Amino acid sequence: MGGFDTPKKVVISQVEIDDDKVWEDTFGTPHGISRLKEVVLGMIKGDLAVRGTDVLESIVAGNIGYVLTSAGPLHKPVWEPSPGPLELYLPAVIESGHAEAVVPVDQSVNKNAAIASAHYQAYVDTPLDYIRRLDRGLALADAEAILAGPDQTHNENVSPQSALSILCDGFVEETAAAVQTDNTAAARDAVANDLSLNPMTPAVNDKIYVGSNYPFWQVQFQVGTIGVGNWTNQWYYWNGAWVPVVGEIDGANEWQYGPGFVTTAHTPQGDWVQHIIQAMNLYWLKCETTGFVNQVTAPLGTQVWVAIK
Repeated sequence: MGGFDTPKKVVISQVEIDDDKVWEDTFGTPHGISRLKEVVLGMIKGDLAVRGTDVLESIVAGNIGYVLTSAGPLHKPVWEPSPGPLELYLPAVIESGHAEAVVPVDQSVNKNAAIASAHYQAYVDTPLDYIRRLDRGLALADAEAILAGPDQTHNENVSPQSALSILCDGFVEETAAAVQTDNTAAARDAVANDLSLNPMTPAVNDKIYVGSNYPFWQVQFQVGTIGVGNWTNQWYYWNGAWVPVVGEIDGANEWQYGPGFVTTAHTPQGDWVQHIIQAMNLYWLKCETTGFVNQVTAPLGTQVWVAIK
């Protein structure tokens, strides 16, 4: 029979492509293919094709869990370990209530209270620690004093008053001829009668100086040998010049009373300042002999204390 041709079946086993040819789409836009065959032949499942310097190149698949990381312009990306777990952030609204707690706080009030008392018999200072303890006392409006021991209390609606006595920090003698002797060590040790309470001149304008690191209102002398004679003394404090103390009470009676502890007290003034004597910058009281007739027995002391408010 005739009249038409029987269709033929064509088997194509291989297609050759000119990979250097400039290919155009239906719109005439050129497209280039570069080393497509070599890239495809060298790739396995999971590889990626990227643009190299001039031609296509392949990137071998990275390890499980690695991420493809940009190396920047003009560089191929690389597979690298993940910097951390991938996180997904979703917007959320969190509502919370506000609770306020009121916590009571313990309160305390500090109030300065004046400390002052007269001298009372001291405890025996054993072992030697250079601090004597005084019995506490209550100053009453009717001038009566009630001594309270450590296990006793007494309420008269008045403020308790006390003082701390410590060994003096400086003791200097000065003769009328202005010759000074530092006898601080003798005033602080417990050697009996090793301290001259009046310079051994003796004469008008002889002086002794008692000093402390702190302002003090009382000087306490431990007299071992009572002075015998006729002389008078005057106490001074330093405010830039030597001026008479205020409210002097001479219980020492020029060290002609004793033996034992005798005291001289005064009212410390606000302008009392430190002064340097024998390289010691202390609060000083000066006792100066203002009148002298004779001295039969020189007063000697063991220690000198000061009472600090």
